[in-house]
Amino acid sequence: MSATSSSKGAGAKSRQWVVAAVVVLLLGLVATEAFCRFGLKLGDPPLFMTDPEIGYLNNPGQTCHRFGNLIHFNAYSMRSDDFPAHKAGTNELRIMIIGDSVIYGGVRTDQSLLGTSLLQRELAEKLGRPVVVGNISCNGWGPLNEWPYVRRNGLFDADIFIMELRSGSVRMPFRTDVVGVDPGFPDHKPWSAAGELVSRYLPKFFPSLFQKPSDEGYHPGVDDPQVLAQNLAAVSNMVASARAAGATPYIILHWIKPELPADAKAAGGRPEGFDEIGRLARQTGVAVWDMHDAESNDVARAYRDAYHLNEAGQRDFANVIEEHLAPASPAAKR
Repeated sequence: MSATSSSKGAGAKSRQWVVAAVVVLLLGLVATEAFCRFGLKLGDPPLFMTDPEIGYLNNPGQTCHRFGNLIHFNAYSMRSDDFPAHKAGTNELRIMIIGDSVIYGGVRTDQSLLGTSLLQRELAEKLGRPVVVGNISCNGWGPLNEWPYVRRNGLFDADIFIMELRSGSVRMPFRTDVVGVDPGFPDHKPWSAAGELVSRYLPKFFPSLFQKPSDEGYHPGVDDPQVLAQNLAAVSNMVASARAAGATPYIILHWIKPELPADAKAAGGRPEGFDEIGRLARQTGVAVWDMHDAESNDVARAYRDAYHLNEAGQRDFANVIEEHLAPASPAAKR
């Protein structure tokens, strides 16, 4: 065989190896994309929108699937079933619950297992009457986001209005700069499910290699007296608005995991922020329901991370509300 023939044969083999490598690479990419999209159920995140008054909120009327979980937002950007703006009749009980990522539940909690969903189903069964529970929430919200939502939309004929607050809630700044910037607040669907895995979720497991991502919207708040005063005023405004609309307002306190050594409450170690909320509640005559005992009963069981409740914690959230509503609310007993 001549040197020229040998050279041509080697070149053909090299090209075959290149083609084979490209085919294997393409098949690997397709398989990875298929696994991420159909196995992990990525590529379909809930979307957010910027709002000049509210700051930001979830796009209304969207249904998504993440990690096998259903995430649905009704026409009012609530993570709730669809319902009309006004009651169908006087026998219908309406409860609106407003808060942050705690009641929002995150994409790892199926819609049916949210505390608000459990509450709606179980109250309807116990009371034998139609019940609507609205989940007015968004990752990272505070009273400065919540009050503008209530001011614009009202309370949808609510009989009961519950404000979920945590220690940092009254120190939450008004934020508008997260949508389309923070990976946890996308404003469009990703072009690739595998790309979303790399950009949004790998940083959670390998934070040293990536810019630190948001933790499902958790924000500890800021130490600013002006922000504190603004948030307390926003809570007061929501209380007044609820009463003007004929709804009975309540506050429910959520403790984040680091605040929950079992004896924190008995030792007087209440987190910063709860004292201000307590004073405001006394001034406005609002009953406060404390999640401490339910959440500290088994901390490992109830929390998904340091801040958010898992399915068991959502179950506790619904239980605490049901227990307090039974003796406290004439509206619930009608």
